[in-house]
Amino acid sequence: MYGKEIGRKFYEDGSVRRYPGNTVVADVVPGMVAYDVMLHLKQMVIDAGFDKDIILMPADSYHMTVFRGLNDQVRTDTHWPATLSKELPFEKVDDYISDAIAKAVIPEPTRMKFDEVRFGPSCVLVRLVPADEEQNRILRDFRERAADAVGLRLPGHDDYHFHITLAYTRIIPEGEREKEKDALVAKMNEYISNQPEFYTTKAYMAYYDDMLRFSPERLPR
Repeated sequence: MYGKEIGRKFYEDGSVRRYPGNTVVADVVPGMVAYDVMLHLKQMVIDAGFDKDIILMPADSYHMTVFRGLNDQVRTDTHWPATLSKELPFEKVDDYISDAIAKAVIPEPTRMKFDEVRFGPSCVLVRLVPADEEQNRILRDFRERAADAVGLRLPGHDDYHFHITLAYTRIIPEGEREKEKDALVAKMNEYISNQPEFYTTKAYMAYYDDMLRFSPERLPR
């Protein structure tokens, strides 16, 4: 059985589909603790033989999603501001979101810590939590300001989990394979439980055409 993002963000063979959108992210880059941790988790997946079942993200695309924007292919009532025309060219949508995020004022780098790995039918996420209540307040306040400025609270807004996407699920593990997956996730969670806190880079407005590259520069639409 194929993962839930196959046919939407990726093709069945694991190649990427066009899926234009915008978002607010904080990059995970070489020299950061989190970058080394992500590379180690990636190698654990490969060593366990799951790299054919999932679509591993390139290391230069690792980032923590801070606030999800809009996507050109998801123009539904739950995922689109009521005051924004669903027929608007996406270049204008980029204008709208970038203006809204600028008004919300993106916070400085924040201190995070690793929480747990989730290997689900859609993707493999490395969940993060703010390192303390002050960091939590800073991020949550920004998310509220951004949602107000955009005029939309996406499904799951109030209980949103910060994360870094390690991979997308291509084939959903079943039977013995699922047991092997659970054993791998247990080892991954044991590993991240011993990792230190870290600072993100400063978050920024990002634009993407697919799930492999997130750019601070506007992209042609």
